[in-house]
Amino acid sequence: MGRVRCGVLVLLLLPAFAMGQQTSSAPGAAAPADIDALLHRLARPAPATTAFVEVHFSPVLSRPLIVSGELQYDGPDSLARTVTKPYSEHTEIHGDQVSVVRGSGTPRTFSLARAPDLKTLLSSFSALLGGNRQQLEQSFTLMLNGDDAHWSINLTPRDSRVAQRVARITVNGAAGLARCMTTAAPDGSVTIMLMEDAAQTLVAPDTDRAALEKVCH
Repeated sequence: MGRVRCGVLVLLLLPAFAMGQQTSSAPGAAAPADIDALLHRLARPAPATTAFVEVHFSPVLSRPLIVSGELQYDGPDSLARTVTKPYSEHTEIHGDQVSVVRGSGTPRTFSLARAPDLKTLLSSFSALLGGNRQQLEQSFTLMLNGDDAHWSINLTPRDSRVAQRVARITVNGAAGLARCMTTAAPDGSVTIMLMEDAAQTLVAPDTDRAALEKVCH
């Protein structure tokens, strides 16, 4: 269940940020970022897809786990994550039901009712997709830094159940495009996901966090 929950967690977190539309500022402009305006620019109507490269660092791993594939958002209650390398895995969420298929194996299913922390995340990020900052702030403390040329959003869970899985989420981007999302867990594990054009980066098997953070910034 551990790997399944990890994949579902990433799936819940991504749509609002990974599928933002590129918008341009006036030449030379670097106005201070505004959280409401930025959330509006990051939102994207369904259906939407994006490529991703996910690098997972863990104290128990000698080198990072690197996977790549595609994310698909079909609406607030319909999300999918397909891993194509180095293995094949497809995860879908429809309403409260989660289905995971590894390779040609038998689908594994469970209900989000069994995972209230994940259900809280799904509800919160559905609010984010709708630009509902007030609802989002019921579950997260938001902090926006930077300007239009480079911004970062820090999200800290308010819900103790969510905080047991996620200590902090940081999204880095420019204008209306998110490049990276970093998810830090209480156990010291960190997952960095490269999105959009950043997902084209060739990630070495022995890469470190400093190298990826340069890509993100």
